[in-house]
Amino acid sequence: MPSANRQQPTVNSQTSSPGGFRGLIGQERAARVLQRGLKTGRTAHAYLFAGPEGVGKRTAALALAQALNCQRGDAVDDGCSACQSCRKIARGLHPDVQVVEPDGATLKIDQVRALGADAALRPYEGKRKVFILQGAEKMTEQAANALLKTLEEPPGWTVVVLLTITPSALPLTIVSRCQTVIFSAIASDALQAYLVATGIDHTQARLIVSCSGGSIGRALSPEVVSLGSSRDLFLEELGRGLRDGPAALIDLAERLAKDREGLRQNLEFLSAWLRDLMVAKVSRRQEWLINQDRGEEVAQQAEGLPLNAILDSLRVVNGTMDGLTRNANPRLSLEDLLLQLRASVSTGLLQVSA
Repeated sequence: MPSANRQQPTVNSQTSSPGGFRGLIGQERAARVLQRGLKTGRTAHAYLFAGPEGVGKRTAALALAQALNCQRGDAVDDGCSACQSCRKIARGLHPDVQVVEPDGATLKIDQVRALGADAALRPYEGKRKVFILQGAEKMTEQAANALLKTLEEPPGWTVVVLLTITPSALPLTIVSRCQTVIFSAIASDALQAYLVATGIDHTQARLIVSCSGGSIGRALSPEVVSLGSSRDLFLEELGRGLRDGPAALIDLAERLAKDREGLRQNLEFLSAWLRDLMVAKVSRRQEWLINQDRGEEVAQQAEGLPLNAILDSLRVVNGTMDGLTRNANPRLSLEDLLLQLRASVSTGLLQVSA
């Protein structure tokens, strides 16, 4: 076991059980890459897992650690999830598997130095030591330089896994010494099937998926429980603002812009609503709707709206979301969006109500 007086990397022991690679949802390509290396005995000494937040990078890193340390004799490309080693890793209790998280806003040099010191020592009870760096793009320059020393001369028993949403933020000297594995946003059908399998109502699952951005982490966040009521409240506020005029819309834009995360969700609500209007306009298949619980209202609105108006409005909303991703001014972007929707309403092209 580690000595009491030696500094250890910051570890989060509250990891959920990943169930090996079997618990990785919608990332078959990434799993194949990792399992191929395990089967052939060609695992890298350092990996860079790159992809959006909450799509399974950490789950995959823990699954890799389980496979490398599984005590079951015939386990080659996946952990058994049942042996003592696999269970310890799933619970965040294995001394040879450590998750290093940012200390505040950054990963600091002291954390990386502690990692390097521990990496130099042989495993305490497992076959391989695995260090998982969450938010690797948050490393300070000094921390990156310290990590580079470990990556340049890695002990044979050590595997370092960097998790990042922005690989371009990492120094090329770090990236070049890692095997990059790409993680994509999870496909809607795979995410919906998973949510339904966990017991979530089919209609609610569709709504959650529409607002998750392909992130299972976001889909499972506590806020999703109130998605239906949040959607209804937003649509009610929007409908009232559209009816009351430009001054009310500017006030609404200011209020919505103050909550950046909530703003994204509200725009996804509106995008999903307009998408449903489009579906209802060209088809009577209610099972294709995201907002199935309000299917009758969607059908009524779609009946009185030209398809071109719906498509134009949808493009405006999606364009606004793209602009916000590129750091456009939230309040000004919202004002422009809402006033454009108001212009459509004034000519009878769009109505949004609760």
